Amino acid sequence: MNINPYIEDILSQPRELENSLRTLDLSPLTQIKLLIDQGEIDRIVITGMGASLYGVYPAWMLLTQAGLPAFWVDTAELVHYLSKLITPKTLLWMVSQSGRSAELMHFFGRSSLPKPKLIFAITNDLSSSLAKAAHITLSINTPAELTVSTRTYLNTLAISQVAALELTGQNTQKGIEDLLIASDSLNAYLKNWQDHVENLKQWIGLPRNLVILGRGPSLAATHTGALIIGEAAKFPAIALNAAEFRHGPLELVKPDLSVMILSGASTTLPLNRHLAEDILHLGGSAFWVSPRSVSNLPHVEMPHGDGLGLPVAEIVPFQLLSVAIAQQSGIEAGKFLFSGKVTLTE
Repeated sequence: MNINPYIEDILSQPRELENSLRTLDLSPLTQIKLLIDQGEIDRIVITGMGASLYGVYPAWMLLTQAGLPAFWVDTAELVHYLSKLITPKTLLWMVSQSGRSAELMHFFGRSSLPKPKLIFAITNDLSSSLAKAAHITLSINTPAELTVSTRTYLNTLAISQVAALELTGQNTQKGIEDLLIASDSLNAYLKNWQDHVENLKQWIGLPRNLVILGRGPSLAATHTGALIIGEAAKFPAIALNAAEFRHGPLELVKPDLSVMILSGASTTLPLNRHLAEDILHLGGSAFWVSPRSVSNLPHVEMPHGDGLGLPVAEIVPFQLLSVAIAQQSGIEAGKFLFSGKVTLTE
């Protein structure tokens, strides 16, 4: 049976993640950590676009939780409105799977923009403009996709988190072990991908209105999930912080609203569950996205992941949901209609 390229890319993720982690060399980060420890860097500005930006969100959280002054901002805003964030003592952390998206090219083409102390890049193309401009580069190290970002997103998510641990002097080996365990879980989960797609069709069907909620590190999958459902299935989905949903959007709840809530890390899991229960009570459809079901909530199964592995595991149900929605809509999942793999126009 022929499988379309998007599904093939989804299925390849555990293998490519493991390959990348097994060959990951963190030694180039020694220079950056030394500059941080010596006070030569006064802030870290992390930037990217789309899935690349969302994929580095958990790493930004790790940096800020360790007490480092770090900013997470998309490159378009950085170029046009927020360039004063960059100082002569800034570590500019730039993320792009292609290394040549329009906003990056604009940044490198504007001589009037402030110059940082150091540019640190995470990219999949070591011959790209980004890799050439960066002082230090880590490779995503995976075959490029032909369609929607899958393994490049997953590897960005993993490598950026490990890099954040390294820069903050934390246990990178434990982080890599968490990621490898999550990779094994993804592999087992995806062996039954067709069953999961059919279950998603049965549970969620072709929703009229779809909202995806999460908190903390889960916001990487929340926003990327909505992005790829729109990109791969041509279906609009709204991504929100679960706490924000109570501040107004709760008024959207009605029978034709489907809400997917990531259970997330233990810190806020009870809050997320309470919100899911409230949505059901108010007449909406709430789906609990978690490795483990709870007795009173409709359950969407996801692979198991702890620590750095949690946001890695969380994206896969949304990838398969995009396949399920595309199949129900009669379109080819992941096929571009109006854009392309690399965005070359602002």
